[in-house]
Amino acid sequence: MYTKTCSRCYRPSFRSSKQGKWNCPICNHNLATFRARDAGEAYPSSLQKKYPIPQQSESHSNTTFDTYI
Repeated sequence: MYTKTCSRCYRPSFRSSKQGKWNCPICNHNLATFRARDAGEAYPSSLQKKYPIPQQSESHSNTTFDTYI
């Protein structure tokens, strides 16, 4: 999911693709020349803010797990 912010009405617009015609759904301003941002990075959820995912250290990244069936 991608987002652009309109320079005319300053409202966000969301799309699943970066390509193609992109008009603001509020004021119909052409947003095609603006940079699209990843919506997850531009608008992180409240859960991501409250419960951040810790980064694994390199010592844990090479750990193997055995599967028992």
